[in-house]
Amino acid sequence: MHDLFEIGYVDVGIFQPTYLSDFYVEGFNTTERDAVLKEKHPDKFILNTSFDPRYEQQGLEEFEEKVRRWNPKGVKLYTAEWKGDSKGWKLTDEWALKHLQKCLDLGVTNIHIHKGPTIWPLNKDAFDVSDVDDVATTFTDLKFIVEHVGLPRLEDFCWIAVQEPNVFGGLAVAMPFIYTRPRYFANLIGELLYWAGEDRILFSSDYALWQPKWLVEMFVDFQIPEDMQSELGELTPNIKRKILGVNAARLYDIPIPEGMDVADGTTPEITDKPPVPVGT
Repeated sequence: MHDLFEIGYVDVGIFQPTYLSDFYVEGFNTTERDAVLKEKHPDKFILNTSFDPRYEQQGLEEFEEKVRRWNPKGVKLYTAEWKGDSKGWKLTDEWALKHLQKCLDLGVTNIHIHKGPTIWPLNKDAFDVSDVDDVATTFTDLKFIVEHVGLPRLEDFCWIAVQEPNVFGGLAVAMPFIYTRPRYFANLIGELLYWAGEDRILFSSDYALWQPKWLVEMFVDFQIPEDMQSELGELTPNIKRKILGVNAARLYDIPIPEGMDVADGTTPEITDKPPVPVGT
């Protein structure tokens, strides 16, 4: 609560459960554990849940129970998670499609998918972004938020996002490059703006790997270098405002404070405390 809300500029945090049940006896970050803090601070958190299609019918029934109990608006999917002999799954698998249809039926419309860097012993190929293309076309009423923007497959992700209007990019893991590799980050954010557009990019802190405070502050102050702007453009205050919170607020029906929404094309100034950042 201190890291996010007292010093971290976050107004609303979004829990993204990741179970990793083969590695953690009680799960790495479960819906049940997240719900404890959600229930203690109901106005501060949005609680998403998860599913694993490899549990087939049992998993489908357990997912329905989670939705009934917690009424989530989104799920977090981890396609490289191990389960017995299986070292990953695809969104296009038979039971994955059944679970996505169930999401649609139950109104769980925000599908967050981890598609990014891998740590040992997980398989890099299990985070390939190609399966996003097919399901985004099939389920046009679902929103697919590709966390980590597909890194290291940024180009593949961009080519999918440009043709699928219901595909979004989450900046988890990408954000810290603003410090270690600022020109790389400038190219990354510039490519995302060109292909996906400013309305489909979402800030994410990857807390507790990194605290949101310094990421927010550096992003507010960040500008694409002048020698790159002819091709990549500039980061305007409105673009920063959308990325830091407005885009996520729209996905989750979070009230946007008066004067902070940018739908009317106005350009309110960004102050020393950025407006409405939503931490995931």
